[in-house]
Amino acid sequence: MKMNIPGHFWRSLILERIHKLLVIFIVLQLIQCFSDYWWDETYSIVYGVLTVTAITELFISRKLWLRIGLQLLSMIAMIRWNIPMEWTGWPESWRSWDNVRSFLSFHAEQFHPFVALVLGVLLTVHVLAWFGSKRVGAIVVIVLSIATMATVDSFFPLELWHNIAWVVTVGLAWLVVLHLRQLQIRHPDSWEALAERPLDIVFPAILIITVVLLAGIFMPRAPVILEDPYTIWTEAQGREVPVFSGEGGVQKVSVSSSKGSSLSGYSRDDRKIGGGFQFDYSPVMTITTSMRSYWRGETKSIYTGKGWGDTKGPELVSVALGNKAADLEIDPPLAEGVKTVEVVQTVTVVRKDKLSVLFAAGPPTSVSELKSVNDSGLKWNKKEWELRLNKPARVESYSVVSKVALLDEQALRELPSPNKSSIDLTPYLQLPDSLPERVRELAKEQTIGITNDYDRAKKLEQYLKSTFPYTNTPDLSKQTNATKGDFVDAFLFEIQEGYCDYFSTSFVVMARSLGLPTRWVKGYSTGFDPASIERARFNGRPDEPDPTGAGTYTVRNADAHSWAEVYFEGYGWMPFEPTSGFSVPQPTPEGEVIQPDVDIAANGTPDEEITTPTSNNWTVPVVTIGIVLILAVLLFIAYRSRGVHQLWSRFRNRGNTPNQRVVREMESLLSFLRRQGLRREANETMRETFTRWSAKFSSLRTEFDGALTTFEQARYGHDSGNSQLLHDFNEAAAKIRKAL
Repeated sequence: MKMNIPGHFWRSLILERIHKLLVIFIVLQLIQCFSDYWWDETYSIVYGVLTVTAITELFISRKLWLRIGLQLLSMIAMIRWNIPMEWTGWPESWRSWDNVRSFLSFHAEQFHPFVALVLGVLLTVHVLAWFGSKRVGAIVVIVLSIATMATVDSFFPLELWHNIAWVVTVGLAWLVVLHLRQLQIRHPDSWEALAERPLDIVFPAILIITVVLLAGIFMPRAPVILEDPYTIWTEAQGREVPVFSGEGGVQKVSVSSSKGSSLSGYSRDDRKIGGGFQFDYSPVMTITTSMRSYWRGETKSIYTGKGWGDTKGPELVSVALGNKAADLEIDPPLAEGVKTVEVVQTVTVVRKDKLSVLFAAGPPTSVSELKSVNDSGLKWNKKEWELRLNKPARVESYSVVSKVALLDEQALRELPSPNKSSIDLTPYLQLPDSLPERVRELAKEQTIGITNDYDRAKKLEQYLKSTFPYTNTPDLSKQTNATKGDFVDAFLFEIQEGYCDYFSTSFVVMARSLGLPTRWVKGYSTGFDPASIERARFNGRPDEPDPTGAGTYTVRNADAHSWAEVYFEGYGWMPFEPTSGFSVPQPTPEGEVIQPDVDIAANGTPDEEITTPTSNNWTVPVVTIGIVLILAVLLFIAYRSRGVHQLWSRFRNRGNTPNQRVVREMESLLSFLRRQGLRREANETMRETFTRWSAKFSSLRTEFDGALTTFEQARYGHDSGNSQLLHDFNEAAAKIRKAL
């Protein structure tokens, strides 16, 4: 009895279930292709459901309905746990179809689009597990997965090399499992002996796979020898190879990369910033406003050395719309006596993309109207001044009112440092332990002798503006290995040029090193007023709009921007603009003059250096991926088609007699048997070899004898043979191949 336990354990665990876990791991790598499109909440839901799927597939070997049921229940639970939802109560009457339909529709819409995404992932897991239960299917799945990720890595601003390495590793483990399964089916006696010594199988396999994985991950990147066909074709026409990134977000590339760019635009994922981009002037929205402003979207507080992250567990409050609209509280509230100006904005969204946040002058105090294709609800983060949609939605238009504090520089200079504040400032002073000391020393050096926080912040702002030039394509080849650990250190001491993310992040880090509570803000700069162009046509000269005046501004992808806010007790968060060539519009008390926004070219960047907009043409990559997938499917169908095999056999054997074809088929059979470990000795005749194999595989003795007999008749016969002889040989050879 004890002898059977190990074999039964390995057959049920390794041979029947483990390949499903490997499929789940491959799917986890594939969904990284959507990292620029999925929210973090979406990934949390998918990860949770796949964890439950792995557990149920591993420990429940039978009862498919039970496994599927648990996985679907976990999907509902994960969505409910990660996504805030509203409950309207049970229908007034279950007998009224209108009440029931309204109840179901309202609550079901809150699960969109997460249910569709998770069901797609689950379906992919089960289909790939079924399709890859055989060796040929597994190879097709692995190859297509690698090809898909390699294509995405080439055409999109994503680095999937490590994910591809993991797919290769998991693929090798998958093939090992399938090989062991075939061994168990075809040679049960040998399998039982091996199953009693599992380490003899597992240890060599793990060792080889680990070596392959480590070699793939840590091997230095070699120079490109062969470009992909699309790159060769595009560069041959004298055009730059575009990189696509959904909404046009700045490409997240390693600072060690010297090339590669994407289109400008607003991107939600800032965990890794840097690289370069090309200007995209397609319109995003139009804003009719009573005052010119920056349009803030989100705030980031956690600096990692590579990029920005959000604080955990923000407090969100539901926002009432329409007649029920109420003033939104900010935390902390402004002190008494702080003067503000009201900014009324009506926003019309031009792009068809789904939005995650609403953009407004900061801070907004009320939202009176919101039109969207699917009403997802609105939440207010009073600490970060963020208007968040419950889930991404196609927004058509909205109206918002903001109250912006007047910039009273003298009052800000007289404020004491916030030794004790009404809010927790710890997240806004956070810096990674790995921050190089020379960054702190540079901040102290630039602000030495300054006695108040406002002038310290202004000095850092002016230092960054006047020292480093603006460019959308910074030369990253200037960076050495010494600065690859920190983004700000690399910008300040080696790259020394860049765009808003470089300037604003450096400002926040340097200000925090001086003890100034600072946070990173992203959104859009003002945009441009088409009316000013019309006025210039009649006046014969450019007409700068009033920085505090009303107007209708067109905001483009190229206007995506980031800046900083510094906290002053009583006044709250005040904006600072450290980027060379930009100036944040800020209302001031009567009699004071605000500096107008400066065009990038006016700061010394020649107009001709600004890259011409690159059209976001999806046709070529989509067609390329489609052609590759279609060819792969056609090749697989052809490989598995009996008719194609027969057609190929007729073409290959045209002009040969039946006896000649038997001899050729014997050569093919011997080649197959050699790959299976059955070799002919040099001093053996064909009959001696087949006799030895017949004795080793007693269940195939009839087939071996039949194949040998028909071969000898064909080889030594004096006629051309007949079709029956060929049929008998092929039938015996097919049984041998299937068994081995």
